[in-house]
Amino acid sequence: MKSSREFAAALVTLAWMGSSLAAEAERLVVPLSDPSKPAAIEVSLVSGSIRVTGSATKEVVIDARSEDEGEAEEREERPESGDRQGMKRIPNTALGLEAEEENNRVSISADSWSREISLRIEVPAGSSLELSTVNGGDIEVEGVTGELELSNTNGEIHVKDVRGPVSATTVNGDISVVFTSAMVAAPMAFSTLNGDVDVTLPGTLKADVRLRSDNGEIYSDFEIAMDKTPARIDEEREKGRYRVVVAREMTGKIQGGGPELFLKTFNGAELLGQLGAVREWGAEF
Repeated sequence: MKSSREFAAALVTLAWMGSSLAAEAERLVVPLSDPSKPAAIEVSLVSGSIRVTGSATKEVVIDARSEDEGEAEEREERPESGDRQGMKRIPNTALGLEAEEENNRVSISADSWSREISLRIEVPAGSSLELSTVNGGDIEVEGVTGELELSNTNGEIHVKDVRGPVSATTVNGDISVVFTSAMVAAPMAFSTLNGDVDVTLPGTLKADVRLRSDNGEIYSDFEIAMDKTPARIDEEREKGRYRVVVAREMTGKIQGGGPELFLKTFNGAELLGQLGAVREWGAEF
């Protein structure tokens, strides 16, 4: 068994791309401890975008890039003043890209506090993902069949050709998720504050649905048997105070019901689409 230090040195390969005066780019290739087993990928950024694609690869390939070449050249050409006049600017191209692997768990991070960083990651299709970013970019996932936990703050989330389970949350941005016909039967949740929630599901879906849109419409390709029971009431008692909250949400069943799907937005529409359906939205529940 290799030590952690030997493991990191042996398995993580760093490749630089591009010139020092162009847009900064880095590549990491991370082999897995056991390529025959699924990987668990965790990615965390402060500023930037994350795109993950599933494939037949047996390793994790990470391409990182900061600002575009035009911005870098524009900054390079700015005139210097004072004691810097006449000196050539050397761009700070270090992205601080890091990846750690242990027992098929890969953690990825970058120095995204002071600049927006774009990560493009190729992973084995059966991987599970935990992705988060705060500012300056979207989260995109395609062709990954494991469990997905996706969190953004100021950006969108777009997912396609996945099986789930999926949990997707953002504050300012749309959420769109397209499942394959092999979608797993499991509870899932999709939530944003300002944006639409658009989920496309297989026609064989059986699910309980819980829907909330405070300032928007709700549309569906599926026939939903809406519950006639009163709205859920939450009661709280603390230090002599009593508080009652009546939930502002709709509940129902698709094709007899099943695991719960929860869709929530404050300012936006909710769309429950069916794979292969031609959309002609307009009929509210």
